[in-house]
Amino acid sequence: MKKQAALLPLIALLLSGCVGTQKDIRKTSSSSQGEILTTRGTGGNNPITSLHSSSSEEDSSSFLEESSHSKITIPPNPFVPSTEKKSSKDSSKEPYSEPKMAKPIIYFYPEEEMDMTVTVVRDDLLTTTYPEYDGGWNIHIAQDGTLTVPGSPREYYALYYEANSEYICSFDEGFYVTSDMAMSFLEEKLDYMGFTNREADEFIMYWLPVLESNEESLVYFEQTEECNNEFPITFSTEPDTLIRTMIHIKAVDGPVSIAPEQLTHYDRNGFTITEWGGTRY
Repeated sequence: MKKQAALLPLIALLLSGCVGTQKDIRKTSSSSQGEILTTRGTGGNNPITSLHSSSSEEDSSSFLEESSHSKITIPPNPFVPSTEKKSSKDSSKEPYSEPKMAKPIIYFYPEEEMDMTVTVVRDDLLTTTYPEYDGGWNIHIAQDGTLTVPGSPREYYALYYEANSEYICSFDEGFYVTSDMAMSFLEEKLDYMGFTNREADEFIMYWLPVLESNEESLVYFEQTEECNNEFPITFSTEPDTLIRTMIHIKAVDGPVSIAPEQLTHYDRNGFTITEWGGTRY
C-alpha cells in the first residue's frame, strides 16, 4: 500500500504529460522582445499565433518607448489635391525650343476647274497633313475652289499641313504688339497684304489667342518671296497671283524698340493661291 501511495504522484505527472502531448508546440522565431510560438490543436488545421515574452518588464518598457518614437509614413491620397507648391515651369522642357510651322493652310481660287499636283519641296519636314500627303497632293479643283482627291468622296476647302521649321526669325524688324491692340493689328495687316475676310477670319481665330495670352509680343510677317525661299512649294499649274505669309510671334516682357517691317500689298488677279501659317517662339 505504501508503494502504491508513492506511485500516485508519478502517475499524475505522467497523465499531465499525456495531455500536453495533445498539442504540438513549435517555436518559429525569436527576438530580443520575445518568442513567437505557433500552437496547433490536434483536431484543427489553423495555426494560432501568440507572443511568448522572454524578456523582463524593463525590456518591454524600453521596446514600447522606442516604438513611440518611430515615424510612420502615410502615402498621399491621390484623390486629395496636394498642398505642395510646384514650379510653374518645368525646367526639363523648354517650350518652343524647336520652332514649328503651325496651321499652314492653302486656298485655291481658279477661273475654271482643273487638276493639279501640289508638292512640298522639303516634305521630310512635314509632321501632319490633311488630306494625306503622299509624295504630293493630287487634287481636283472645282471652279468655286472646292477640292477633291481622286477615289475619295470627301470635299475640302483647303490643304492643311504642319511642319518642323529650319527658319529662325531674328526679329530685326517687325512690330511690337500688346494684347489689347492685337485684333485690330491683325485685321489691318491682313487686309493690307491682300487676304479676303474669310481667310483673315480664320487666321485671326487661330493666332489672336496667342497674342492675347502673351500680353506683349514681337511680330514679324514672312511674306511670299521669303516663304518661297525658305519653304518652297510647287504647283503643276502656276497661279497668276500667289500670296503667302507666315507670322512669327515672340513673347516679350516689356516695350521693345524695333524697326517697323515694310509689308508688301498683293492685288488678286486671275488664278489665285493664298497661304497662311505661323511659328511661336
